[in-house]
Amino acid sequence: MYLSMLKIKKTNHGFSLLELLIYVAILSVLVVVVSNAFISLSKARLQSQVRGEVHDSLRFAMDKIKLDIKNASSVTNPSSGTDSTLVVVVSGVDITYDVTGGVLRRTEGVNTPIDVTGNNIFVDTFSLTKISNTNLILNETTTAIQINMTIHYNSSNIDLLHSSSFQTTVTLP
Repeated sequence: MYLSMLKIKKTNHGFSLLELLIYVAILSVLVVVVSNAFISLSKARLQSQVRGEVHDSLRFAMDKIKLDIKNASSVTNPSSGTDSTLVVVVSGVDITYDVTGGVLRRTEGVNTPIDVTGNNIFVDTFSLTKISNTNLILNETTTAIQINMTIHYNSSNIDLLHSSSFQTTVTLP
């Protein structure tokens, strides 16, 4: 009788090889599912950061340009038509905006140019159009600068490609 109880205890301990394989297979499937979820979340977070950086850079550049135009006593360039360089005179100092190597730069007088857009941002389009509107009744001319700008995130990773465009018109004081 003692021997038969011992046999029962021995047969109740441990797993069979088939049970172990089933548990490992279920666990493997769960690990793959959870890993894919973390990878997808990480990719989405990175894409969101890229979009934010593109939009923030575009907004910052446009706000900076609009502020300089609003404070300008005159606009030297574009003189008429469309150009890719903006030159305004603010407090007697020439401020120049231009694109070199895909980077929007701002230069005050003869100082060294300062990058307006970040390292990962590439400027595709930067065009400025001077628009004049004459009111014959009041004999007044209103001048404005239309700004078109398109930028994209500079990455070789296809998942991080994002571009944004912005167009605005700023009336000269």
